[in-house]
Amino acid sequence: MQQNLFRFTGYAAAFLLPLALVWLSPIYGLIAWAVSFLAFGKWTPKIWPMLLFAGFVDWELISVYWSSNRPAGWADVVMVVPFGLMGVLANGLTAEDSQRWGRRFADAFAWATTLCWTAIFCYSLAKFGWVSYNDFALGERLGIHFQSLYLIIAALILERRIWSESAGVSWVNAVAVLWLLVGIIFLSARIHLLSVPVLMMARLFELYRRNPSWRKHIIRWGTIAIAVLGAMVLTLPGPSRRIEDLVNELRSVDGMMGGKQTNHRIFIWKYGIDIIKKAPLLGVGNGNGEDVLHEELLTCDAKFYNKKEPYYLHEFRYDFHNVWIQCWAEGGIIAFLLMAGIFLWGLTQSSGSMSYAWMALLISSTTESLLDKQAGVFLLTFMVALTALSSRERQSLR
Repeated sequence: MQQNLFRFTGYAAAFLLPLALVWLSPIYGLIAWAVSFLAFGKWTPKIWPMLLFAGFVDWELISVYWSSNRPAGWADVVMVVPFGLMGVLANGLTAEDSQRWGRRFADAFAWATTLCWTAIFCYSLAKFGWVSYNDFALGERLGIHFQSLYLIIAALILERRIWSESAGVSWVNAVAVLWLLVGIIFLSARIHLLSVPVLMMARLFELYRRNPSWRKHIIRWGTIAIAVLGAMVLTLPGPSRRIEDLVNELRSVDGMMGGKQTNHRIFIWKYGIDIIKKAPLLGVGNGNGEDVLHEELLTCDAKFYNKKEPYYLHEFRYDFHNVWIQCWAEGGIIAFLLMAGIFLWGLTQSSGSMSYAWMALLISSTTESLLDKQAGVFLLTFMVALTALSSRERQSLR
């Protein structure tokens, strides 16, 4: 009975995560899973990870007290509680055969993500006759960036099964991985168009180095996959435009060139770093960062364009679009170091393709404030649980 409840809640958390429904939030599955950890888990504490996650939430709470916007600070604390609590529970308690069930929950998330992506792709085809870039909406909460991030992590999870199963299962997983990679291209989040080829080549090199008997297969199929996906990026209208925009933005970092302005994130990061310089030790207080950033942006005279309509950054409310700047700006250097410690834990306690999933999260954290969005917090919470459950043994091709 106890094991059945643990399994059911784990599967529920995995399936609800990519659905991202408002009326059936992923938080319900994560809460149920955490309760099953608490009720039926065996006390096997890992003290340092527990202190790390507890310290992060505690500092989020403490840094509300010098914030000028305490209501927003309390809301931020509530947002990160699932993340911190799961880190404490998953590192303090364990279930029977947790490594095997962790892999199964990961597979469930990956296949649920694949099914959700397939459904919205087909819906777009049926509605428009072709894929509409602006119409993609995985569930009801996930924007383009987070959809793409979910697809990356799902592809990495399924990739493990290509090398370790029977021929039929391996081919099914290989097709699913390629389909998810095609989805990443259609979504065209620029940071992922750049980072996914790097992650792919690093993972293929690791597989090549550790598994001599598979080297010919790895070189052949890896080369074909990268070549085909690269051709799609360069020839399809949506991705190719995004790459062209990126090139123009990089050329314009030091000022407008050819009438092209750089990405607004460059200016947001610059002003965010200025905020850090003014309060490097304690920050401006949890929840107060966006208010201070908005005040700083009032001095920005750079002009941007939405198609042909000009606008200034102070006309909108922005977050920092960077977890690291946000943590340091609001919670000072202590918040920054605690977040760095959590990512270091994830990278060192995972192995194989799961370590690349943490790399994908790390890369995404440089352009999005993951902890400001439910999609980011829920995904991080799930990844923390999977990492704590997973085996530290480095098996071949896993």
